[in-house]
Amino acid sequence: MDAFLKLTGKAKSDFYQAKYDYYKRFNLGILFVSALMFFVLLVPDWQVTEQFSWQTLLIRSLVVVPLAVVVVAYRKTGNYRIMSAVSLMMIHAVIWGNIWVGSYVIDQSHVNESFLIMSFILLLVAFSAPPFYAMVAQLALIGDILLADQLYHFPNLDVILSFNIQMIMLLCLLDLIFTGFYYDHYITRRKLEFALFHDPLTQVFNRRQLHKIMGEGHDLSFLSDAIAIVIMDVDYFKQVNDDYGHDEGDRILQFVADCIRNSLRGPDLVIRWGGEEFVAILFDCQRDQASQVAERIRRSVEKSVNGVCRITLSLGVAIYEGGDCFETIKKADQALYVAKRSGRNQVCCYEELDQEALDPEGLSGHTDA
Repeated sequence: MDAFLKLTGKAKSDFYQAKYDYYKRFNLGILFVSALMFFVLLVPDWQVTEQFSWQTLLIRSLVVVPLAVVVVAYRKTGNYRIMSAVSLMMIHAVIWGNIWVGSYVIDQSHVNESFLIMSFILLLVAFSAPPFYAMVAQLALIGDILLADQLYHFPNLDVILSFNIQMIMLLCLLDLIFTGFYYDHYITRRKLEFALFHDPLTQVFNRRQLHKIMGEGHDLSFLSDAIAIVIMDVDYFKQVNDDYGHDEGDRILQFVADCIRNSLRGPDLVIRWGGEEFVAILFDCQRDQASQVAERIRRSVEKSVNGVCRITLSLGVAIYEGGDCFETIKKADQALYVAKRSGRNQVCCYEELDQEALDPEGLSGHTDA
């Protein structure tokens, strides 16, 4: 419970938004059931008064108004703050409707039970809301009781208040416990999502992330008007593994991933493509800028101390012009092959190369010996 209570800023907002998204259908179902329950109470109303009443029919029919507000809000927005407030206010509208109907029904013997039922419904609706919202909504129930007392002058108001205040405190505590349980589920799901889309060794994205953001036809053009793709390969990485062992080779890969991350801008993506290869997707980036970013990555890897051995990178750059982005990755891979063949530790841009310099076998791979 302490963990989610300590959340602040965006992390807090993300958690409560995820909580609302998880429970929103349950929340909407409870609201519909509550509206239906409020309306069908027409039957016991008429049984108590022993006659048909247009007044109670009209009041209970008005439940469609707050329900319609909820439905419209549900379709217009998914913001947890707005929907939590609207949902909890609808339940209070139902409570006020019951208080209004009570002015036409003489029997008030079950008023305590009625408020207790409504406090449980508030708890169910609050599943999708932050605990603070739930507490405010539950405490507002005390105001509803005092409002009803102004109309009916309950002879046992102190008993009703005492009983409901205790129940409200227990239900608020219960809501905190449920939120704590959901927080455990939320953290587990976030860890699984991270593992699904991140390379466990380097903590950068894996190929699944690229597939996740691509639309039909592997198109990235909707993300930016100018996209460049850089593919990078650690020079002589097999020799590093042979000379220093695979554990040190893993340290090198982690070091390279850190250098790439630190050399990119905020919106850019870095993906471990496989083995010692990485791919960077640069958004809002023209050709000259892409070559500069690639050169910055190359220098960072070459000049930084990694604690194992001196290493270098070869890099290929290609400009994405729409369509299947894997075609651009192939072009960048061809440029990388030229960089390897020309002495390594350099940047080659596909658009700046003569077609004669592009080896048609380049796509078959360029593993270092």
